Amino acid sequence: QLLVSVRRIQYRQAWEKVVAQQAEDDVFEAKVVAVNRGGAICLVEGLRAFLPGSHLTGQLPTEDLIGQTLPLKFLEVNQEDNKLVVSNRRAVVEQQMSDLSRGDIIGGVVKALKPYGAFVEVGGMSGLLHISQISYDRIEDLEKVLQPGQQVKCMIIDHDKVNGRIALSTKTLEPEPGDMLTDSAKVFELAEETAKKYHERMEAERKAREEATKDIVIGLGDSLADLTSDDSEGDDPLADVSDNLDSLLS
Repeated sequence: QLLVSVRRIQYRQAWEKVVAQQAEDDVFEAKVVAVNRGGAICLVEGLRAFLPGSHLTGQLPTEDLIGQTLPLKFLEVNQEDNKLVVSNRRAVVEQQMSDLSRGDIIGGVVKALKPYGAFVEVGGMSGLLHISQISYDRIEDLEKVLQPGQQVKCMIIDHDKVNGRIALSTKTLEPEPGDMLTDSAKVFELAEETAKKYHERMEAERKAREEATKDIVIGLGDSLADLTSDDSEGDDPLADVSDNLDSLLS
């Protein structure tokens, strides 16, 4: 009876810890203790948590997974239904996203082609290479430019760290407009060099815009000063009106 009571207390405390961990939404580690056709089973605070196969990064739920310690995040915590679901992919994506910045050059593999662009797998993440961001030249047939399974290099032009989404570009890596259509291997080979030139050009344009804005502000200031000066030198246009009102009221 005493043993049963102790186990119940430990079970309740384990769920309390898990609920607190979910509220913090931090990445944690857990060991895989079993696998099945749908995924894997991990031990979290002594509780069995289900890791769906679709939420594994770079691995399949095979026997080789047993004994491995994986970074995880919670997908679902439901004590009433005794349901605990975790994700390895979400944890990996969050860790990778924290190291990524706009303008970074990353390597990836083309996973799928769509009418609007290509999806590129980068680590455990899927990035969109929109058709408008592939080349400065117009693309008539995307399959002639990219193929599933092809290794590519892209520049990150935007990212959503909360949802693990990234927007990619290869046209910013073209040494000359249209190179992605004629010699993509050259684009990827010179990616870092071209990206450096691109960033330098963007910085020069930013400084030019700042100088132009500064000139406009200075010009407006001078114009306002001239207006103030003109008003102070002339007669008050409302003086006569004020005098007339004073005479009427007196």
